[in-house]
Amino acid sequence: MMQQQLLKCCFCLVSVAFVCGSLSAASQVPLAAVDAGKGHADDVRHADAIHNGQRDFDFDLGNWRTHSSRLLHPLTGSKDWVDMDGSTIVKKIWGGRASLAEFKSDGAAGQLQLLSLRWYNPNSRQWYLDFATPNVGKLGEVPAVGEFRNGRGDFYDRESIGGRTILLRFSIWGITADTAQSEQAFSDDGGKTWEVNWTNRYTRMSE
Repeated sequence: MMQQQLLKCCFCLVSVAFVCGSLSAASQVPLAAVDAGKGHADDVRHADAIHNGQRDFDFDLGNWRTHSSRLLHPLTGSKDWVDMDGSTIVKKIWGGRASLAEFKSDGAAGQLQLLSLRWYNPNSRQWYLDFATPNVGKLGEVPAVGEFRNGRGDFYDRESIGGRTILLRFSIWGITADTAQSEQAFSDDGGKTWEVNWTNRYTRMSE
């Protein structure tokens, strides 16, 4: 379970999931019902209603060097972080309306490999992000949902950790032609507070 959650993350370019545990299903909740993300997502849709976001992930295509830091035991009060370095290769699907990222990284906690599938819904004008790891071999059953505005992407879903339902937020910003960064955060109090548990910095490599 922690693999899928700590990684719902992480990207796009991206990122991430987890080393300790198996992917598992969480009860699916529409984005509009996620308290922490509802207001922001509604504001985005109303303020940018005519925006066609199907090319919003174009910046991500290509080869990237990644540096990641992750919190080993989220929502426990732990301050134990580990660093990882690796690479991400992102390929275009459906003319850019979807993409597939292959992430590989190594660090003190071991090696992590994952696939990140992102696809665009032209009706809702939102992106869906999902992940898979080799030791599980299937995509998660609840993708994160969100969109970009003013150079920042925010994606939300609900997950279950240790029998508790929590909110998950994955954000991407600082996007240039050759750099980007992202983070994943959990909330166990309905979005009143967030604990960041995964950060990523991306630097474009020569093709």
